[in-house]
Amino acid sequence: MTTEPVGPQTQRTEDQNPRLLAPKGDITIFEAAEFKESLVKLFANDGLVSLDLSSVARVDTSAIQLIVAARKQGRMFVTGISDDLQTKLNQLGFADSLSE
Repeated sequence: MTTEPVGPQTQRTEDQNPRLLAPKGDITIFEAAEFKESLVKLFANDGLVSLDLSSVARVDTSAIQLIVAARKQGRMFVTGISDDLQTKLNQLGFADSLSE
């Protein structure tokens, strides 16, 4: 997984938009710690933050758990949710979209 904010394969673009996290590639158990760290840094910003999942190829339940937990903060807008991710969310019992 690469993210705009932080990580081994990351390109931090704070100058462009520090309130946007746009991971790329996979977010699985193997990238979960890095993804969590990126979310923590994202939430260090005041106000509304955004998570763009349009460049994410694959997620597993560890990523979904982190996204749902972050979404519960009430100040994260999620975009780029693929049909595959929405299907996984539905299978896990999440009837509401993350983007709401």
